[in-house]
Amino acid sequence: AGSSAAVMDPVFVGGLDTEYGVIEYDKQSQFNIADTHHKERDQTDSRLQARLQQRQRQRRRHLDRNGANQGDKSSLNQWVYLCLERDVCYTAEVSGGTFLEEARWEITKAELGSGENVGLVAAGVGEGSGICSFSLNGGCVKTCDGTAQASPPTRSPNTPPHPSQSPIISTNAPIGTPTESPSARRTRKPVTAMPSAVLPQDKKFAFGFEEYKRIQSVILSASPSSEAALAEEDSPQHRAFEWIYGSNAGGLSDRRLVQRWVLASFYYSTEGDGWIVKSGWLTSGDECQWYGVSCLSGKVGKLELEQNRLVGEIAPEITVWKNDLYVFSLGNDYGTSEKERNRIIMPLPLFLGDLSYLTYLNLEGAGMTSTIPEELFSSWPRLQSLYLNDNDLTGTLPQSIQRLSSIEVMWLGGNNLGGSIVSEIGLLTTLKDLSLESNYRDDTAGKRGFITTIPPQIGQLTNLEVLSLADNALSGQVPVQLGDLISLRRLQLSGNFFEGQLPGALGRLEMLEELDLSFNWLSSTIPAEYGNMISLASLSLNSNYNDNDGYFTWGIKGTLPSELGELKNLQHINLSDNYLTGTLITEFGQLYLLQTLNLKNNFLQGPIPKEYSNSVSLKEIFLQENNIDGNSFGMPAEICELSELDLARVDCGVSCSCCLTTC
Repeated sequence: AGSSAAVMDPVFVGGLDTEYGVIEYDKQSQFNIADTHHKERDQTDSRLQARLQQRQRQRRRHLDRNGANQGDKSSLNQWVYLCLERDVCYTAEVSGGTFLEEARWEITKAELGSGENVGLVAAGVGEGSGICSFSLNGGCVKTCDGTAQASPPTRSPNTPPHPSQSPIISTNAPIGTPTESPSARRTRKPVTAMPSAVLPQDKKFAFGFEEYKRIQSVILSASPSSEAALAEEDSPQHRAFEWIYGSNAGGLSDRRLVQRWVLASFYYSTEGDGWIVKSGWLTSGDECQWYGVSCLSGKVGKLELEQNRLVGEIAPEITVWKNDLYVFSLGNDYGTSEKERNRIIMPLPLFLGDLSYLTYLNLEGAGMTSTIPEELFSSWPRLQSLYLNDNDLTGTLPQSIQRLSSIEVMWLGGNNLGGSIVSEIGLLTTLKDLSLESNYRDDTAGKRGFITTIPPQIGQLTNLEVLSLADNALSGQVPVQLGDLISLRRLQLSGNFFEGQLPGALGRLEMLEELDLSFNWLSSTIPAEYGNMISLASLSLNSNYNDNDGYFTWGIKGTLPSELGELKNLQHINLSDNYLTGTLITEFGQLYLLQTLNLKNNFLQGPIPKEYSNSVSLKEIFLQENNIDGNSFGMPAEICELSELDLARVDCGVSCSCCLTTC
C-alpha cells in the first residue's frame, strides 16, 4: 500500500506469504527475526528447503524477464524466511498503529497462543497500541483493531513479490505488515509518528531475536533468580530488559550489559521517572556517570540517592554487585520535606545480606518495616556504618549483632524495637556511635521500647564516642561500667526509668562533652567527681523528681557541689525541677563560657551571687520557684548589665531590673 505520510525510516522490511507459510524478510535488515519453536525443524525439513529453493528460482526468472542487473540478482541470497504453522493462532503485541491501519507498525513481541515461544520481532512507526492475533488460515477471532479477521489471502505462488517492491518497502512509503492477510484492504488514514518516548532516540527498536535471546541469557546467567520477574511484562526487571534490548546493547560487554540492566531495574522499581534528580539515567551515556552512581574500575561501587523522591521497593537484582557495592544510601536526612522523601515501604529485605562487601548502608527514614532478620547481621563483616533509624522496625535486637565485627556507627533509633539490649553488643569493640534512642511508644499492646537495665558489657566499648539510649523504658541504676568508656563524648540517657544514685565513676569521662540524664526517676546527689569531667559543655539532670501529694519521693537532691565550678568548658547547665537545697554556690561565676544556667523549681536559697556576672557569655538565667527570700535578696545589678543577657527569671518577690515577670 502506498502513502504520502511523512514517517521515519523503517527498521523492518518484510511481509507474510501465506502460500508458503512464512514471513519473508531481508537478512540485511538491522536485526534478524527467528522462531525458536520451529527453528530446528526448519533447518532439517527437506520439503521446506525445496520449496524455498523453488521460490528463489521463481524470483530469478522474474528478475530476468524484467531486465534486472546483477546487483538485483545477488540480492536474492539476502532473503530469508520465518516459518509458521497452519491452524495455529499467533498473537502479537503491537504499538504504533494496527495491522489494518495505513501506517507503519511495530511488533514488539509475537508468540504462540500457548505463550511458549517468543518469535516475531519487528518495528515500524505509528501511534496507538493493542494485542492482536493472526494465522495463515484466518482462524483467529481477534485482530489488532478488534474487527473480525479478514479472509485468508489468495495470492498465487507464481507471483512472488519483487525484492524492490513488497516485501521490500520504500522508505518513503508505509511498510507492509505481517498480518493474517497482507492483501487485506486498508482504508484507514495514516497516523502520526510514534512518540520519542516509545521509540528510542536512535530510532532502533528491535535488533533480532538472536540478540533478544543473547541478552536474556547474559542476564539470567548473572541473576538466575530474576527469571520469573523477567517473564512478568509489567515488572521493573522486564521493563529494564526491554530498555536494554531496545537500546542496541550489541557493543556492550556482558558485564556492562548486566550492570545497566540492574540499574534500570532499580530505576523502574523506584519510579525513576518521578525522581527529583535523574540526570544520565537510561541514556546511552556511561552508567558510571549517572547521577548517584560511582564506579571503581568500571564496576558500580556506590549508589547514593538520598532524599530524591524514590518510591517503591528495592530491586533484589542489586545483589549482582555482591562483590562490588560498598556504599548503598537511600535514606532521608532529618527534616527532609515530604516532597523530597524517599519512600521504600517494604520489609527490611533479607537479600541485602548478599551484599557482603558493604561498608556503608543508609536507609534512614526510608520506610522499612518488619523485624531485623538474624541473618543480616551475620552477613556484613565489612560493614562500618549502619543507618536504620526512623523506620518502623519491630522486634528485638538479634544476637547476631556480635557478627558486625567492623561496625563503627549503628543508628537504630526512632523505631519500635524492644526487649533487652543484648549483652553481645559488648563485643563490638570497633563501635564509635551507638544510637538506640526513641524506641518507646504507647499502643494497644502496651508500652514498648528497650527495657530492663543497660548490660554491664557495654563498658567494653572503649572506642565508643556517642551513646544515645534516650526515650526508652530502661530501668535500674546507671551502670558504673559506663565510666570505662574513656572515649565517650556524648552520653544521652534521658526519658527512661533510671533510679537510685548516680555513679561517681562517670567522673572519669574526661572526654565527655554532653551528659543528659533528665526525665528519669533518679534519687541522688550530684557526685563531686563530676567536677573532673573537664571537657563537659552540657549537663542536664533536670526533671527527676516525683511530686506525690507534696512529698518528693525522688529527684536530684542535696546541695550543689562546689566542684562544678571546675567545669571550665561548661556552656549549658540544667538542674531544674529537682529537690536541690542549700544556697546558690558562687563557683558558677568561674564558668566564663556559661550561656544557660537553669536552676528553677528547686529549694535553693539566696543570696544570688554577684560573681555570676563574671560569666560574660551568660544569655539565660532561671532562678524562679526556689526559696530565695525577696525581702533580703535581689538580682545583682552586675548580672543585669551583662551584654549577652537575653532572659532572666526570679520569683515575684525578688527585685530584678532585667527579669521577665509574670507577677
